[in-house]
Amino acid sequence: MSKKFLPLISILLILSFALAACSPKATEAPVVEEPVAEEPAPETEAPVAEETEVAAPAEEELTGTVTIWHSKKNEETNSLNAIVIAFKEKYPGVEFEQLFVPADDLRNKFETAVATGSGPTMIIGNADWGPASYDAMLVQDLTPMMTPGLMDTLNDAAANSVRYKDAIVGLPINLKGVLLFRNKSIVPEPAADWNDLIAKATAATSGDVQGMVFETGFFFAAGHLYALGADLMDTTSGVPTFNDEAGVAWLTALKNVKDAGIPTVNNSDDDVNLFKVGKAGMIIDGLWNVKALTDAIGAENLVIDPWPAGMSGYVQNDNIYLTTSAAGDDALATYKFMEFFVSPEAQAFWASAGTPELPMAAGIPVVKGMEVTDPLAKEAIACFAGGTAFPVIPQMGVYWDPMNNAILSVLDKGTDPAVALQEAFDSVSGAVK
Repeated sequence: MSKKFLPLISILLILSFALAACSPKATEAPVVEEPVAEEPAPETEAPVAEETEVAAPAEEELTGTVTIWHSKKNEETNSLNAIVIAFKEKYPGVEFEQLFVPADDLRNKFETAVATGSGPTMIIGNADWGPASYDAMLVQDLTPMMTPGLMDTLNDAAANSVRYKDAIVGLPINLKGVLLFRNKSIVPEPAADWNDLIAKATAATSGDVQGMVFETGFFFAAGHLYALGADLMDTTSGVPTFNDEAGVAWLTALKNVKDAGIPTVNNSDDDVNLFKVGKAGMIIDGLWNVKALTDAIGAENLVIDPWPAGMSGYVQNDNIYLTTSAAGDDALATYKFMEFFVSPEAQAFWASAGTPELPMAAGIPVVKGMEVTDPLAKEAIACFAGGTAFPVIPQMGVYWDPMNNAILSVLDKGTDPAVALQEAFDSVSGAVK
């Protein structure tokens, strides 16, 4: 499978649940005896009523309609339906409507509908929709409704991806992204840090077998920048912040890998292809290639390692959003469903969306400490625990070429890391608006 993201394959699904509402029976008014006339009491001011908090409705009293738009397919729709059914067992007064929209049309249809006050109360969409949709007042800040401590139960990188302008603009529902794969028949033990990675890769190199083929493409190498103490940008404004000693250490670390004689690739599938035929002991690649790598070298040989010290990878996720079309009981019911979606119970359904042909199709569960049975899924969770949030603001688009050019300038042309970083900084700064 190519490193390019594959488009979603979608199917048509419209599901609605309806519950008949039961109205309370009328009761007769009590008979009140007429009071005996008395001398009028002196006039007094009416007491001021004290304000009291309105108690939240009990589970069985929650009502409203949750309207979901999505582009999910096959097993993912089955898992979504299972989550809906489990939620309705807790809240039988809530109704559901689902609408499938092809992936290529979903965002535009959602934006058009919500902008006019119609459309869904909840949408399942890409993480990078969040900031722009929030700025356009299409999705709501979840903070006022959120159960305290909820975000602490989720993978840190995924939780950070929905924080924007002091708001929480959605909830992450899975984990995807960059991982460190190892063929343990070539490299028996995981690396502890950069130096150990180089040492183990060097020791495992023999003949036409490389201990590691190192991916330097910016998407795959940017996570190390954060692990070494730098930040790519201010995630509200998009202004670059990487031009410091930690940023220089990042480019220097990549240079050290190549200087040690470890082969490097840049946005190429050559590393994956060598790994598949048993000619590379370690590679950095995406979750989407788990099935292909397992088939190639066998589950008994494939390992996903935790990130060594000073290394990391981008974590990506799909999100669920509460739209600004949601109000009243519908908004409350929708948000309650969203919180349920990121509970261990619902995440177990979501994680089961894979098939033998395409395991982990819906990604890895986002809940910390959640038990999973698949060994590679457990290892992926541990690797993602050391991951970093992929920036989802629109300004990210101006970073790709300058940052990748800085990497290539250092590795292929011998440019000093500080000089290359300054050039990238100047280029990005001039493009950020």
